[in-house]
Amino acid sequence: MRRNLHICVLLCWIIMATSVLTLVVLPSGSAAQKPSSSVWTEETRVERRAKPNRKARRPRPKIEKVPLLTLEYRVLKRAQDGTAIESNPITLFHAKDRVRVAIKANQDGYLYIINETEDQNGKVVDPPRLIFPDSRIKDGQNFIRMNEEILLPAFCSSGYDDHGVCWWRMNDKAGSEVVILIFSRDLITDLQDNTIAGVVKQSYIAQLKASSDQRVKKTSRPDLSPSQGGGAGRYITWVTNTNTKDNEELIETISLNHAEASHN
Repeated sequence: MRRNLHICVLLCWIIMATSVLTLVVLPSGSAAQKPSSSVWTEETRVERRAKPNRKARRPRPKIEKVPLLTLEYRVLKRAQDGTAIESNPITLFHAKDRVRVAIKANQDGYLYIINETEDQNGKVVDPPRLIFPDSRIKDGQNFIRMNEEILLPAFCSSGYDDHGVCWWRMNDKAGSEVVILIFSRDLITDLQDNTIAGVVKQSYIAQLKASSDQRVKKTSRPDLSPSQGGGAGRYITWVTNTNTKDNEELIETISLNHAEASHN
Protein backbone atom coordinates (compact mmCIF):
# COMPACT_ATOMS: atom_id res chain seq x y z
CA MET A 1 0.00 0.00 0.00
CA ARG A 2 2.77 2.37 0.99
CA ARG A 3 4.65 1.50 -2.19
CA ASN A 4 1.58 2.31 -4.34
CA LEU A 5 1.21 5.64 -2.53
CA HIS A 6 4.86 6.42 -3.24
CA ILE A 7 4.35 5.67 -6.94
CA CYS A 8 1.28 7.92 -7.09
CA VAL A 9 3.16 10.79 -5.47
CA LEU A 10 6.02 10.35 -7.93
CA LEU A 11 3.65 10.32 -10.90
CA CYS A 12 1.96 13.50 -9.64
CA TRP A 13 5.32 15.26 -9.41
CA ILE A 14 6.20 14.19 -12.97
CA ILE A 15 2.87 15.48 -14.30
CA MET A 16 3.25 18.81 -12.46
CA ALA A 17 6.84 19.25 -13.71
CA THR A 18 5.79 18.53 -17.29
CA SER A 19 2.97 21.07 -17.04
CA VAL A 20 5.34 23.74 -15.75
CA LEU A 21 7.80 23.06 -18.58
CA THR A 22 4.98 23.28 -21.08
CA LEU A 23 3.88 26.63 -19.68
CA VAL A 24 7.44 27.96 -19.87
CA VAL A 25 8.50 26.58 -23.25
CA LEU A 26 5.46 27.19 -25.41
CA PRO A 27 5.24 30.98 -25.06
CA SER A 28 8.99 31.26 -25.55
CA GLY A 29 8.85 29.18 -28.72
CA SER A 30 5.91 31.21 -30.01
CA ALA A 31 7.73 34.50 -29.47
CA ALA A 32 10.79 33.17 -31.31
CA GLN A 33 8.93 32.61 -34.57
CA LYS A 34 10.73 34.15 -37.56
CA PRO A 35 9.17 37.34 -38.88
CA SER A 36 7.67 37.22 -42.34
CA SER A 37 10.42 37.68 -44.92
CA SER A 38 10.52 40.28 -47.67
CA VAL A 39 11.69 39.73 -51.23
CA TRP A 40 13.21 43.21 -50.99
CA THR A 41 15.79 42.08 -48.42
CA GLU A 42 15.60 38.29 -48.10
CA GLU A 43 18.79 36.61 -49.32
CA THR A 44 18.60 33.61 -51.65
CA ARG A 45 21.25 31.30 -53.05
CA VAL A 46 21.66 32.17 -56.75
CA GLU A 47 23.96 30.67 -59.35
CA ARG A 48 26.12 33.42 -60.82
CA ARG A 49 26.17 33.17 -64.61
CA ALA A 50 28.96 34.70 -66.69
CA LYS A 51 27.70 36.50 -69.80
CA PRO A 52 29.91 37.74 -72.65
CA ASN A 53 28.78 41.36 -72.51
CA ARG A 54 29.25 41.92 -68.75
CA LYS A 55 32.05 43.31 -66.63
CA ALA A 56 31.95 42.28 -62.99
CA ARG A 57 32.67 44.83 -60.23
CA ARG A 58 34.42 42.16 -58.18
CA PRO A 59 35.28 38.45 -58.49
CA ARG A 60 32.08 36.58 -59.29
CA PRO A 61 31.50 33.48 -57.11
CA LYS A 62 29.74 30.43 -58.52
CA ILE A 63 27.07 30.62 -55.83
CA GLU A 64 26.13 33.83 -54.04
CA LYS A 65 23.63 34.47 -51.29
CA VAL A 66 21.93 37.74 -52.27
CA PRO A 67 18.41 39.15 -52.64
CA LEU A 68 16.68 38.37 -55.93
CA LEU A 69 16.90 41.31 -58.32
CA THR A 70 13.87 43.50 -57.63
CA LEU A 71 12.82 46.92 -58.90
CA GLU A 72 10.15 49.20 -57.53
CA TYR A 73 8.42 51.73 -59.73
CA ARG A 74 5.76 54.37 -59.20
CA VAL A 75 3.90 56.33 -61.87
CA LEU A 76 3.38 59.96 -60.82
CA LYS A 77 0.83 62.28 -62.41
CA ARG A 78 0.89 66.06 -62.13
CA ALA A 79 -2.13 67.32 -60.19
CA GLN A 80 -3.79 70.66 -60.96
CA ASP A 81 -1.88 72.32 -58.13
CA GLY A 82 1.44 71.13 -59.57
CA THR A 83 2.07 68.39 -57.02
CA ALA A 84 2.87 64.80 -57.99
CA ILE A 85 0.33 62.15 -57.04
CA GLU A 86 0.69 58.40 -57.48
CA SER A 87 -1.37 57.03 -60.35
CA ASN A 88 -2.43 53.53 -61.29
CA PRO A 89 0.13 52.44 -63.95
CA ILE A 90 -2.57 50.71 -66.02
CA THR A 91 -4.80 53.79 -66.15
CA LEU A 92 -5.64 55.42 -69.48
CA PHE A 93 -4.07 58.85 -69.66
CA HIS A 94 -5.37 61.71 -71.80
CA ALA A 95 -3.97 64.53 -73.89
CA LYS A 96 -1.87 67.01 -71.89
CA ASP A 97 -1.69 64.73 -68.83
CA ARG A 98 1.82 65.03 -67.40
CA VAL A 99 3.51 61.93 -66.04
CA ARG A 100 6.79 60.93 -64.35
CA VAL A 101 8.22 57.58 -63.25
CA ALA A 102 10.15 56.91 -60.02
CA ILE A 103 12.40 53.83 -59.92
CA LYS A 104 14.57 52.25 -57.25
CA ALA A 105 16.28 48.89 -56.69
CA ASN A 106 16.60 46.54 -53.73
CA GLN A 107 20.40 46.32 -54.10
CA ASP A 108 23.40 47.93 -55.76
CA GLY A 109 23.67 47.46 -59.51
CA TYR A 110 23.59 49.04 -62.95
CA LEU A 111 20.39 50.64 -64.22
CA TYR A 112 19.57 51.44 -67.85
CA ILE A 113 16.34 53.12 -68.94
CA ILE A 114 15.07 53.37 -72.51
CA ASN A 115 12.04 55.34 -73.70
CA GLU A 116 10.10 54.93 -76.95
CA THR A 117 6.65 55.92 -78.22
CA GLU A 118 4.27 53.47 -79.88
CA ASP A 119 0.99 54.03 -81.70
CA GLN A 120 -2.20 52.20 -80.78
CA ASN A 121 -1.15 49.24 -82.95
CA GLY A 122 2.20 48.84 -81.20
CA LYS A 123 4.24 50.36 -84.03
CA VAL A 124 7.22 52.41 -82.85
CA VAL A 125 6.74 56.04 -83.93
CA ASP A 126 9.53 57.55 -81.81
CA PRO A 127 12.63 55.30 -81.64
CA PRO A 128 14.01 53.87 -78.38
CA ARG A 129 16.21 56.47 -76.73
CA LEU A 130 18.56 55.89 -73.82
CA ILE A 131 17.43 58.35 -71.13
CA PHE A 132 19.48 56.85 -68.29
CA PRO A 133 22.43 57.05 -67.94
CA ASP A 134 22.56 60.72 -68.89
CA SER A 135 25.58 63.00 -68.45
CA ARG A 136 23.34 65.49 -66.60
CA ILE A 137 22.27 62.90 -63.98
CA LYS A 138 24.85 61.62 -61.47
CA ASP A 139 27.63 62.79 -63.83
CA GLY A 140 26.60 60.11 -66.30
CA GLN A 141 26.98 57.24 -63.83
CA ASN A 142 24.36 54.51 -63.87
CA PHE A 143 25.63 52.50 -60.91
CA ILE A 144 22.91 52.96 -58.31
CA ARG A 145 22.73 52.04 -54.64
CA MET A 146 20.01 50.14 -52.83
CA ASN A 147 16.92 52.34 -52.29
CA GLU A 148 18.38 55.21 -54.36
CA GLU A 149 15.43 56.69 -56.25
CA ILE A 150 15.73 57.79 -59.89
CA LEU A 151 13.04 60.17 -61.17
CA LEU A 152 12.51 60.52 -64.93
CA PRO A 153 12.29 62.49 -67.09
CA ALA A 154 14.99 64.54 -65.39
CA PHE A 155 15.75 67.03 -68.16
CA CYS A 156 13.45 68.43 -70.80
CA SER A 157 12.82 71.35 -73.13
CA SER A 158 11.26 74.56 -71.83
CA GLY A 159 7.81 73.53 -73.07
CA TYR A 160 7.84 70.51 -70.77
CA ASP A 161 9.46 72.16 -67.77
CA ASP A 162 7.27 72.97 -64.79
CA HIS A 163 9.19 75.05 -62.23
CA GLY A 164 12.24 72.83 -62.50
CA VAL A 165 10.32 69.54 -62.74
CA CYS A 166 10.08 67.64 -66.03
CA TRP A 167 7.15 65.52 -67.17
CA TRP A 168 6.20 63.39 -70.11
CA ARG A 169 3.25 65.14 -71.69
CA MET A 170 0.75 62.71 -73.18
CA ASN A 171 -0.03 63.61 -76.78
CA ASP A 172 -3.49 63.67 -78.39
CA LYS A 173 -3.10 60.42 -80.35
CA ALA A 174 -3.86 56.96 -79.04
CA GLY A 175 -0.72 55.06 -78.16
CA SER A 176 1.82 54.41 -75.41
CA GLU A 177 4.88 55.91 -73.82
CA VAL A 178 7.02 52.83 -73.26
CA VAL A 179 9.69 52.79 -70.56
CA ILE A 180 12.10 49.84 -70.61
CA LEU A 181 13.99 49.21 -67.36
CA ILE A 182 17.17 47.09 -67.43
CA PHE A 183 18.79 46.37 -64.07
CA SER A 184 22.00 44.32 -64.10
CA ARG A 185 24.31 43.00 -61.39
CA ASP A 186 27.28 43.78 -63.65
CA LEU A 187 28.12 46.52 -66.13
CA ILE A 188 26.71 45.86 -69.62
CA THR A 189 29.68 46.57 -71.89
CA ASP A 190 28.19 46.57 -75.39
CA LEU A 191 25.09 48.73 -74.94
CA GLN A 192 27.04 51.87 -75.87
CA ASP A 193 28.24 50.20 -79.10
CA ASN A 194 24.60 49.61 -80.04
CA THR A 195 23.49 53.17 -79.30
CA ILE A 196 23.79 55.83 -82.02
CA ALA A 197 23.08 59.48 -81.17
CA GLY A 198 21.13 58.33 -78.12
CA VAL A 199 19.00 55.83 -80.07
CA VAL A 200 19.33 52.18 -79.05
CA LYS A 201 19.03 49.58 -81.80
CA GLN A 202 15.77 47.70 -81.49
CA SER A 203 17.53 44.49 -82.48
CA TYR A 204 19.88 44.91 -79.53
CA ILE A 205 17.00 45.33 -77.05
CA ALA A 206 15.41 42.17 -78.47
CA GLN A 207 18.76 40.39 -78.13
CA LEU A 208 19.08 41.37 -74.47
CA LYS A 209 15.60 40.08 -73.72
CA ALA A 210 16.21 36.84 -75.62
CA SER A 211 19.49 36.15 -73.80
CA SER A 212 17.84 36.45 -70.38
CA ASP A 213 16.16 33.48 -68.75
CA GLN A 214 14.47 35.73 -66.20
CA ARG A 215 11.16 34.74 -64.65
CA VAL A 216 9.29 37.85 -63.67
CA LYS A 217 6.84 38.21 -60.82
CA LYS A 218 4.98 41.43 -60.04
CA THR A 219 3.47 42.43 -56.73
CA SER A 220 2.28 45.54 -54.94
CA ARG A 221 3.78 46.27 -51.50
CA PRO A 222 2.45 49.63 -50.31
CA ASP A 223 2.45 48.80 -46.60
CA LEU A 224 6.22 48.53 -46.14
CA SER A 225 8.41 51.33 -44.82
CA PRO A 226 10.70 53.24 -47.23
CA SER A 227 13.72 51.45 -45.76
CA GLN A 228 12.13 48.18 -46.86
CA GLY A 229 11.43 49.51 -50.33
CA GLY A 230 7.77 50.33 -49.75
CA GLY A 231 5.86 53.56 -49.51
CA ALA A 232 2.60 55.20 -48.59
CA GLY A 233 0.74 54.95 -51.87
CA ARG A 234 -1.55 52.27 -53.24
CA TYR A 235 0.07 51.96 -56.65
CA ILE A 236 3.64 50.90 -55.91
CA THR A 237 4.77 48.01 -58.09
CA TRP A 238 7.55 45.56 -57.34
CA VAL A 239 8.91 43.38 -60.14
CA THR A 240 11.30 40.50 -59.34
CA ASN A 241 13.40 38.08 -61.36
CA THR A 242 12.65 34.85 -59.50
CA ASN A 243 15.00 32.60 -61.52
CA THR A 244 17.86 31.63 -59.19
CA LYS A 245 19.79 30.02 -62.08
CA ASP A 246 19.87 33.24 -64.12
CA ASN A 247 19.53 36.24 -61.84
CA GLU A 248 22.02 38.45 -63.67
CA GLU A 249 19.51 41.01 -64.93
CA LEU A 250 15.91 42.15 -64.67
CA ILE A 251 14.16 43.63 -67.71
CA GLU A 252 10.76 45.26 -67.27
CA THR A 253 8.57 47.22 -69.67
CA ILE A 254 6.17 49.90 -68.43
CA SER A 255 3.52 51.07 -70.91
CA LEU A 256 1.82 54.38 -70.16
CA ASN A 257 -1.22 54.30 -72.40
CA HIS A 258 -2.90 57.47 -73.69
CA ALA A 259 -6.22 57.89 -75.49
CA GLU A 260 -7.18 59.76 -78.63
CA ALA A 261 -8.16 63.31 -77.82
CA SER A 262 -11.83 64.18 -78.20
CA HIS A 263 -12.48 66.94 -80.76
CA ASN A 264 -16.10 67.52 -79.81
